[in-house]
Amino acid sequence: MTHLFSYQAADRSGKIQTGTRSGESKADIIRELKAEGLFIIKIHEKKDHMRIIGKKVKKTELMAFTRQLASLLGSGLQIDQAISLVATILGKTRLAKIAFDLKKMVQEGASFSQALERYEAVFGRFYVTLVKAGEKIGLLPEVLKRLSTSLEEEHELKSELTNSLIYPVLVTLVSAIATFVMIRVVVPSFAQLFARSGQELPRITRLVLVLSDILPYLSLFSIMGVVGFIFWYCSGLQSTKAKMVWDRFQLAIPVVGSIRLRLSIARFARMLSLLLQSGVQLVEGMAILQGVLDNLVLSELLHEAELEVRKGGSLARCFGRQAQWPALVKQMVMIGEEAGNLDEMLAHLAHFYEQETRSELKNLMALLGPVLILILTGLVFLIIVAILFPIINVPLLD
Repeated sequence: MTHLFSYQAADRSGKIQTGTRSGESKADIIRELKAEGLFIIKIHEKKDHMRIIGKKVKKTELMAFTRQLASLLGSGLQIDQAISLVATILGKTRLAKIAFDLKKMVQEGASFSQALERYEAVFGRFYVTLVKAGEKIGLLPEVLKRLSTSLEEEHELKSELTNSLIYPVLVTLVSAIATFVMIRVVVPSFAQLFARSGQELPRITRLVLVLSDILPYLSLFSIMGVVGFIFWYCSGLQSTKAKMVWDRFQLAIPVVGSIRLRLSIARFARMLSLLLQSGVQLVEGMAILQGVLDNLVLSELLHEAELEVRKGGSLARCFGRQAQWPALVKQMVMIGEEAGNLDEMLAHLAHFYEQETRSELKNLMALLGPVLILILTGLVFLIIVAILFPIINVPLLD
């Protein structure tokens, strides 16, 4: 594991130098400095740096950082000046602290991508690779602008997905609470009345009374199940095998699986398109995305394709042999390779799947709301009927 150390040292003329170095241990840094003819005065690990690394920054902060940095670099500012200004704009945020540290490392001679590598856990490998590619081809402002646009589009799509789920979740929650209150509060108050009357109760009434008795146990088992699932999800999914099983299960769920697949493909296509536009080679881009994609099923398919391409094969031909890819993906990749504009085809593919997902979710949510309300109404109606039948003493066939 790489650690960041702050040091103070003197050269042979007695001039004091301060700076930061990354390495596996303090001994490694000391050897490096001594090899450069420096005499160590003091050296210590930057604990604040490690604490920052362990935490993720907000997506909105990262978007603002990237967008503002691209704008400032495009206006002609030096990289350290641009980073300093962006850090000041961000205020007292976690990313601002990181930005000031990045500026310091750049002023000490590191490139921007080298400085970012020390915070790869925060920015991600995809981000760092794009910056490195931008530096290599001399188009860092343009690459950062594309990256900013990509981050904003991804954030916008996630926000739309989250917002579309709010109404169904609220309806489901209200339905569950209303049903629980009626069964556990209203029904038991009538149960004593029915018991004193001595009349034979209709089947639907007996069913509701039984449900009222066992509901606390069902609720307890449900809570235990949810807690168990959360524990398994947080701890069990640390292994690759368990996560692969979970990802395959998600893709197999009707409706949800198809939406999940399209979202993953859209993210893959957008990222690979951006890497290719920034000058990253296809094979290198595929290798990078295997560690970035949030679905191991696609990562495994991409790994197989990468091995094929490294041997001189065609990406379209490899995708054609993998049944999991939709026909549209195979066709667009084939057209892109043949026309020499794979990056553009992938960008179109990402846009298409994002728009298709938005449309499908909109239609699904429009249908789901009334269905949930209908279910709630039906449950309440059944409970009311179960209570009213014995009260009005209507004879029912059993």
